[in-house]
Amino acid sequence: MPRRHAEEVSVGEDSFLDTTANLVGILIILVVIIGSKTKIDAEAYGRELAAREPTGQFEEPARQAMALQASLAGLAMKQQEYALETRYRKLERDTLLAQLSVARSATEAQLEGLDKDRLASIQQQQKLEQLETQLKEVNEQMGAAEEVKRPPIVLQHLPTPMARTVFNREMHIKLDRGRVTVIPWDRLIDMLKQQVPLAARRNASRTTLDDTLGPVGGWLMKYRMISVPGGFELDRFELEAVQGAESETLDEAFSLSGRLRMELASRDPAETVVTVWTYPESFELFRQLKVKLFEQGFLSAARPLPSGVSIGASPRGSRSSAQ
Repeated sequence: MPRRHAEEVSVGEDSFLDTTANLVGILIILVVIIGSKTKIDAEAYGRELAAREPTGQFEEPARQAMALQASLAGLAMKQQEYALETRYRKLERDTLLAQLSVARSATEAQLEGLDKDRLASIQQQQKLEQLETQLKEVNEQMGAAEEVKRPPIVLQHLPTPMARTVFNREMHIKLDRGRVTVIPWDRLIDMLKQQVPLAARRNASRTTLDDTLGPVGGWLMKYRMISVPGGFELDRFELEAVQGAESETLDEAFSLSGRLRMELASRDPAETVVTVWTYPESFELFRQLKVKLFEQGFLSAARPLPSGVSIGASPRGSRSSAQ
């Protein structure tokens, strides 16, 4: 083969090999590029899928968890409200229990006092019945022929006139549990006369008017007015002694410093009748008081009251009868 032809053949082969090598290199580069791109897309897709799948998978549990948290917060708030309400009710209950305890103690003390008085009265009555039975038995044993000596009974007579209705000035006294209390009757009546017109004008639209005056000398006056054409008129009033009302024994009342004696000294016996409001346990004291009043020239009028009834008066009531 000629040298020139051989050289041409050699050059052609080299060019083919270079071209082939270039193509292979280009293919390798394309493969690498495509592989890298595929890897990047695969990783991006994987990340997207990883981010998307948990969201869809835990979205409902997340909503449930948030709802539970909100519910727990609401329950905690209600629990605080219930706890506050419970503490308030407990304080209210403790206050009511304390008031109930005080009221129960006062009632028990009052009942205990009443029970002691009632028990003493029953015991005295039983003892009296026993003595009467023993006396009857002794009298029967002694026989009707033997005269039983009895102590003489002295009847005291007060030369007083027949009872007459009181129309002149009165002085009022209360007898209760062996003690004498002077009632500031005139002062309370004067205060009532002053206060009623003012109270009537302030309450002109009402049908009844209840009010209290005092205290005066340890006494309160509770009165009621009723509406009549043209104004108000007195329906009735009651007097109630409060702390500070001075009471005395009969001897103290007629001593030189006794309040009753000083009140009597300021009045004219010819113009004054002493009205005595007395309760059942003080009837004997009234008889003793009547004697002392008579000795000083005063007539007296008894106003017996049942136990527990307040002293009072009404325009429709009756006047005292003096003796």
